[in-house]
Amino acid sequence: MNRTAQIILSALLVFSIFSASVFQASAQAAIVTVTAQILDYEAGYVFFTSGDGFKVAPNVSVVDLKSGAPAGPPRPRQYGRVTFDATGIVTKIELTNAKLPADGDYGAIRKFVIALSTPAPNPDLAPQLNGSRCASVRPGKSVTLNITVQVPATTPLTDNVYMTTDQSGWNAQAYRLDRRDTLHYRVQLKLLSGTVMHVLFDRGSMQSVQLARNGIEQEPYPICIGDEDAQTFTQTVFNWADQQAGASIPIPQTMPTPYNPAPFPNLPPRPTPAP
Repeated sequence: MNRTAQIILSALLVFSIFSASVFQASAQAAIVTVTAQILDYEAGYVFFTSGDGFKVAPNVSVVDLKSGAPAGPPRPRQYGRVTFDATGIVTKIELTNAKLPADGDYGAIRKFVIALSTPAPNPDLAPQLNGSRCASVRPGKSVTLNITVQVPATTPLTDNVYMTTDQSGWNAQAYRLDRRDTLHYRVQLKLLSGTVMHVLFDRGSMQSVQLARNGIEQEPYPICIGDEDAQTFTQTVFNWADQQAGASIPIPQTMPTPYNPAPFPNLPPRPTPAP
């Protein structure tokens, strides 16, 4: 072998060794390992408690982190050291029940997160009532709620006015209001911020519940308790159900007794015996 051939062979050998080293380094650099807590593992995917999901290789290696022995499928709340290949597929999961410190370049695998569905807001969590007040309420604060209601002039002066709510199971006498003047009643409550309730006003029974201005059933008023120190709610009652034309006669709540011989309302008076 002449001198030229030897030089060429040596150059090819050096190039092969260098190429193999670069390829091996690139392959190793493409493999990413991170630590995470498992939320779920099913249908070829693993989900972390961060809410991110990743595709798992069909031949994924699931082993015990400490012993290296084969382990069963990952369980919720277990911790794992998870290895990804260059395409973002999980190829190895090393499991432990002990909490693992955060480790690995999580940003490198963020682009491989699986989106199972198009993100959409949860309608149950979206603010529905008084959005400006309820959109960002700090819950748990004690708030003073001042409620004032104006009643119709037909309200008997001897009658009490109450507030019934969905939170009280529509108990007609859940909250008694105090008379402020002839037409206004008021009550002050202590409630926690974030509380949402619906209210109506009555005179002690659902037969005397308020009606809307047009004389039909009134939709309950929504109230959302914000996180300020005090909050006011003012409303007007236009009609009482038992004062409407054709209103039904109240149903007696008790039977006659020696102490209450005439509990039935609206009965005609007994005729006066002739002398």
